[in-house]
Amino acid sequence: MADTIAFLGLGNMGYPMAKNLIESGFAVKVYNRSADKVKDLVTLGGQYVATVAEAVQQADIIITMVSEDEAVKELSAQILPVIKPGSIHLSMSTIHAETSRQLAEQFTAKKAFYVASPVLGRPPAAAARQLFILMSGDASAKERVKPALEAMGQRTFDFGSDPAIAHTVKLMMNFMIFGVVEMLSEVMLLAEKTGIDKNVMLDTMLSTVYGAPIFKAYGTLIVKEEEVPNGFASELASKDLRLVQETAAQVGLQLPLANLVRSHFEEIITAGAGKRDLSYLITYLRSKAE
Repeated sequence: MADTIAFLGLGNMGYPMAKNLIESGFAVKVYNRSADKVKDLVTLGGQYVATVAEAVQQADIIITMVSEDEAVKELSAQILPVIKPGSIHLSMSTIHAETSRQLAEQFTAKKAFYVASPVLGRPPAAAARQLFILMSGDASAKERVKPALEAMGQRTFDFGSDPAIAHTVKLMMNFMIFGVVEMLSEVMLLAEKTGIDKNVMLDTMLSTVYGAPIFKAYGTLIVKEEEVPNGFASELASKDLRLVQETAAQVGLQLPLANLVRSHFEEIITAGAGKRDLSYLITYLRSKAE
């Protein structure tokens, strides 16, 4: 019998991930603080539940996909009293490694499992089942969640048994994304100011030595400079960079680039544009130069 899944958190990423699980034939109980997001999933075959406890009591796999550490902790505080032994908390949010260590201990004490599985990809990738998944945790639990992960992503990378590691890798990967966005924004602003066609510049980049998907995705967004619905909010980027800085500080490192990029996102937040996508950075940099 296939595992029953409880999916908690139906935001820009969680909604298409839960949808793919339902369409793949999994029995999925869905919970979200805003119940209006659940209607379409129920139509597809998902089961709506009004409380976290109701979602997880009989679930074999409990997936959390929320925006920050505190939200994962709050959900876990509601999961732990009712979780059945042997169940798996599949933690797919971007959180601090220390948070994952604490949660892993708490779930182990309940004879349950905590498997870290944060993802790489924007909402369109989630909808297309093209996410990359970073995984670490107990070997037997990781084997059990493979079918569910295959329904949501194109490839999973296994980083061993320590659940903190996958979350640390996710922070490092996001740090690199933010660095690319900073670089692309500065390059395209310089092209604009020196009379270079940004579309030709982007084509040149993508057709020569900068053809990686990350350059295509963010380069296109930065050149178009349009409102991006369901994008990667600048305020979340700042949060992730704070976690990167904290992780580096714990091992005695300083990250000058992280400090610079985060300062720009913090200024965007102060200006009231924290909900805007990462690609808004070029607009912000232009405003500073004028």
